Amino acid sequence: MSVFRPAARVTDPKGVEWEIYAYKIQLPPRGELDADTGDEILTGRGIFPNPFDGIFWLLGRIVTGLERLFWDIPRAALAARSSDEWTIDAVSFVPSKRTMTWKTTSEYRGNVLAQVEAGIAYGEIPRPRYATFVGVTEG
Repeated sequence: MSVFRPAARVTDPKGVEWEIYAYKIQLPPRGELDADTGDEILTGRGIFPNPFDGIFWLLGRIVTGLERLFWDIPRAALAARSSDEWTIDAVSFVPSKRTMTWKTTSEYRGNVLAQVEAGIAYGEIPRPRYATFVGVTEG
């Protein structure tokens, strides 16, 4: 199983396609890019735009990406090796992104995947027996 490839795909009765992912790695949350700051730098708003602002902004994004690649991912992978907790995500991208999340253990991962797939196919929010429902996120 991979976080990059869905473990299952299913279509609900309304015709909405869902992808179901199962993974162990939990990356720490990172702050979102401030849209205002990026827009001002990239569009050059202001009386005298500073050409170095864009360079510093780009270098900051590169450093953040390298930090994620060489610090966050290895730490999360090591933590996942000793953990028995799996995260199951059902994701729909149309009409807007919607994600339903459950937590389970290795022992019940296959069972929970099957129950989530069946529940979505029937048009309901699945409530797998051996999983904890985390919630629904929109957007």
